[in-house]
Amino acid sequence: MTHARRLTSHARAATARTGGTTTHARTATARTRRATTVVAGIMLVASTALLGGCAGMMNGTSALQGEWVLESGSDAEGTFIDSMRPITLEFDGDSVSGSAPCNQYTGPMTRGPGVDGTGPISFGGLTRTEMACGEQEQNLLENRFFAALEGADSVSVSDDGERLELTGDGVFLSFDRSEKREG
Repeated sequence: MTHARRLTSHARAATARTGGTTTHARTATARTRRATTVVAGIMLVASTALLGGCAGMMNGTSALQGEWVLESGSDAEGTFIDSMRPITLEFDGDSVSGSAPCNQYTGPMTRGPGVDGTGPISFGGLTRTEMACGEQEQNLLENRFFAALEGADSVSVSDDGERLELTGDGVFLSFDRSEKREG
């Protein structure tokens, strides 16, 4: 039995014993109201904290949503970007997809704590189509891009939301938001 119900029960018993309202019954009723008010206040504070935390997580993921185009990249071998077609990265919820130099790819994305697009990130289990690259150089570029993407462990989005950077041990990928915007 909850504390508030016990107090109400005591108030009813006191009223029944005396045949009417007593000081004890009024005190018990007042305690019941205070206890109910305190419990409601605690629930309101807890709900607000939970919703505030969820809003921060949604903002962190929503800043990433949409398509991005690779503007520059580097890994342990140096810089790379010379592609015959744009290299893209599209965030859609907890998954990513895009175009590499030769193939399309898709896979899961995991975000750590962070807001406004900044914080830990990981890509794993990326699958790709298996089209042959026309040139060996494009094939090497694609392999470096995938290794860099899977090696990224941190993400940040610029304040204006137009630039996304992925970094990791020896990895730097800089993307600009695509002109193709989701409405």
